[in-house]
Amino acid sequence: MDRYNFNRAQSLIEIIIGISIAGILVGGATTAIALILRSNFDAKTTQTASFLASEYLDNIGSIAESNWLKIYCPPDGDCPSSKGITFPFYLNLSGTSYSIIKSATINDVATTTIEGRIFERYFYVENVNRDSCGSGNITAEVTTSCAAIGDSGVAEDPSTQKITVKVNWEGGRSVSKIRYLTRSRNFSVIQSDWSSGGGQEGPIVSFNSNFTTSSNINYSSMPGSIKIQGF
Repeated sequence: MDRYNFNRAQSLIEIIIGISIAGILVGGATTAIALILRSNFDAKTTQTASFLASEYLDNIGSIAESNWLKIYCPPDGDCPSSKGITFPFYLNLSGTSYSIIKSATINDVATTTIEGRIFERYFYVENVNRDSCGSGNITAEVTTSCAAIGDSGVAEDPSTQKITVKVNWEGGRSVSKIRYLTRSRNFSVIQSDWSSGGGQEGPIVSFNSNFTTSSNINYSSMPGSIKIQGF
């Protein structure tokens, strides 16, 4: 009888231990599955944010192709313009095209909701400097005095702009993407009037009626025209 009771008690203990171990294993497996699902969800959210940033860069690139001044002098192409990381912009879809809107504050940005999550999107525009007085490699150095393009020194390249897109979502998480846009296929300025004479220095970023300088030129007798005078 005692041996029977002992065996029954031993079996009960083994069952309790087995249940405990099973509970630990199930609990650990549940935690691991929850972490995996959370990790997969976070990875998917980050991937979505990355896609939204790339989409913004593509749309901004399309604006630059059609009208470079809207990127060089955002939001509407009127120079001078405020740029840099303290001046955020966002895109607004109007019909089938996008327009650039200047944010009133850092919180005044465009939002997109995907699968219940709200994403904020905005971008910065920054000037780009190059060595060799504006014709060489991109550099973070500040501009210096330059006598001519190609000389030793640092100058701004008005045909290149640095675009930084940021996408934020809940939990203080964010994704940033950078792209350098270069003017290539659109006109900067179409000039057909030189009636204001000389004095145009540096890149032309707004329409005017100046030329740099020359001699033996008559630009006043017939406004809008230039006549080369003979000796």
